[in-house]
Amino acid sequence: MGYERSLMVILAFSIRDLGIKNAEEKAQIIADLVQDGLSAHMLSGTMDQREFFLNKISTAKGVEALWVVRSESVIKQFGKGFNNEVVRDGIDEKTLQTGLVHKQNEESSHSAKLRISTPYIAKENGSPNCMQCHQAKEGEVLGAISIVFNINEVRTNGVITSLGILLLSIFIMLFIFFVINRSMKPLMELFDSITFVMNKAQEGDYSRRVRFSGSDKECHNVMFWINSLLEKLENTLNDIEVTVKKFLALSPNHQPDLLLDAQAIVHELSDIYQFKRTIEFDEDKEQVYRRIGSILQHDLGLEDFVLIESGKDAINPTIVFDASSQKRTIDPTCRALRTKQAVYSDQFRNICESCDSCAHHLCIPYLISSDFELLLSIWTTTPEALAHTKEQLPKIQNYIDAARPELVSKNLTEILKISSTTDALTGLYNRKYLDEYIEKALSQAKRNGIVYGILMIDIDFFKMVNDTYGHDVGDRAIKALSHILKENIREADTAFRFGGEEFLILLYECEETMVENIANKIRMAFEKTPIQSNNGATFNKTLSVGVSIFPKDSDSIWKCIKFADIALYKAKDSGRNCIKRFELNMLDEQELKNAF
Repeated sequence: MGYERSLMVILAFSIRDLGIKNAEEKAQIIADLVQDGLSAHMLSGTMDQREFFLNKISTAKGVEALWVVRSESVIKQFGKGFNNEVVRDGIDEKTLQTGLVHKQNEESSHSAKLRISTPYIAKENGSPNCMQCHQAKEGEVLGAISIVFNINEVRTNGVITSLGILLLSIFIMLFIFFVINRSMKPLMELFDSITFVMNKAQEGDYSRRVRFSGSDKECHNVMFWINSLLEKLENTLNDIEVTVKKFLALSPNHQPDLLLDAQAIVHELSDIYQFKRTIEFDEDKEQVYRRIGSILQHDLGLEDFVLIESGKDAINPTIVFDASSQKRTIDPTCRALRTKQAVYSDQFRNICESCDSCAHHLCIPYLISSDFELLLSIWTTTPEALAHTKEQLPKIQNYIDAARPELVSKNLTEILKISSTTDALTGLYNRKYLDEYIEKALSQAKRNGIVYGILMIDIDFFKMVNDTYGHDVGDRAIKALSHILKENIREADTAFRFGGEEFLILLYECEETMVENIANKIRMAFEKTPIQSNNGATFNKTLSVGVSIFPKDSDSIWKCIKFADIALYKAKDSGRNCIKRFELNMLDEQELKNAF
């Protein structure tokens, strides 16, 4: 409405100004007409009849008053004239003094008048020649013609015209609005539907479709294109989710936006693929476990947890990765290991007795193969942290699933390696593994100046055991000796079944006096160990031990092993059940001297 009012005021003033300008032009024409008429009367000598002429002019439409003003010089020459043709007001005075046209508007709420006073200036040149009748100079003001116009009609016409134009403008605008609205209505309907659908898509809902009930072909095309795109997008995203679920565990509260969810799935697939490609080239299970532990720590944000490997029926569980805040031990009564079911501390109060001191914990078993499984035990400090950890379980499951083939493969490789390098009867390393061990140990020993004590051990009169009691009893004697060897050496030491009833022990960084003490301890322990025969009776056997020191006796560890073997035979020659330290005089024979 403010715009219409402003427009109406502008139009009214414009029309008013135009009317006033027309009135001014009309006044000038009347003034010129009066001037020419008075000049004609003067030339014809009928100046005394000018009143009829002036009265006739003053009756023109719009003229409210008209009079002639004589200057002082004309009054002196011809007198004041009819109707007192003298100055009536200040406008007449200014016009006579300046020789310029003067105008004045007089407006009120009831009337509007325009006053114009036009000077009559003497001219010597032209027709008529004013100097023929007037005693005046060139350019002198001889008089003035004053006219008062009634411009009420002009003002009224301006308002009426303005209103008419305004009404016409409003009509045209309404018509244009109607036409535009009618033509834009289908577009607005389509736009509103597109806006609604796009807002829903922004929120992650791609199931909504654009609706359009009009008949416009272009609008129908736009609707078809957008709906086709949304349908393809929705079907593709749903297909991605369904396909990924076949080989990837998804979080139950994954993102509601299918597009963002697909992006997160692609990133997770990429991370898992990189993880899988990396562990394919790892050397053993332990390295794979370290990588899983690193992901749990740095990528999934777990702070207090252990990863445990256990065999069939939870036999010999071992911590393979420890990121616990305090020293954790493996409890054989662990509920998760025993039941093969996930255990959460919020399932039931003190659900797992082995974790009764842990306020918030969970234990998740993962079956890797028929040979072994993994157990992930996680401890948190708050119920919120426990709930957040539960949300991470699908991701953990994905990484464990990705690692499963490699763990199985590396476990089989490890089993094959152990079976090929371990004596089946005793569980000790065999002669084949000795070659690998010596190759690694020798370079390290030479580089770091490491001393090895070497024991070559043989059961005295072992052939008599096999001949008297049978090979199965002989195997019992060998197993009994292997058990004593395991109990009496350190973790850093290594025992081998060298062949038959003969055993080799490499004592890592062991002083010479300690070497003989360990050898004697083993000998005495075996001597006191009863061996059961098939009829229930028991008997005892003794050992002979040969000792050498690497690199004191030789810088070749193979020579030192041979030296220990020579010392063993000296022990047997000395009556058995004793220990002999290798000495150079044991190489007195010419054949041995040539060999060494």
